[in-house]
Amino acid sequence: MTELSLLINGDLCFGCLTCEVACKQENNLEVGPRWIRVVEIGPKEINGNLKLSYFPIRCFHCAKPVCQEACPTGAISKRRDGVVLISSELCSGCKACIQVCPFGAPQLNPETNIVGKCTLCTHRIDRGLLPACVVACPTRAIHFGDIN
Repeated sequence: MTELSLLINGDLCFGCLTCEVACKQENNLEVGPRWIRVVEIGPKEINGNLKLSYFPIRCFHCAKPVCQEACPTGAISKRRDGVVLISSELCSGCKACIQVCPFGAPQLNPETNIVGKCTLCTHRIDRGLLPACVVACPTRAIHFGDIN
């Protein structure tokens, strides 16, 4: 069975935020919500040298999504290919999914009071295209495909 996901090579990410911008543009997101966000790690000392690294965090489209279990309206579903989606029509904005997600993936849009998160750009992948963050990454740190 197919389980689509993003694989990120943290050694290649240099914190340019291009994936964040591409996601926002592709999904018409307002300033607040970030469906992928680059976090800064460090600086920390490694072998006497300071090292600063970056890592993009996004929805992991969990095998058993706790956000789906927590949603009282049934707005969260999982497709056969493993992509976890939130229905904007069914979302009440209660934030239950935000509270249980260990990755901080669901984000409340303050303009609409609806929760959204990474969709792996289903509107693109269903047409055979790659997610916007994968295409935009200048170092090719983000890969997409079947995790199996």
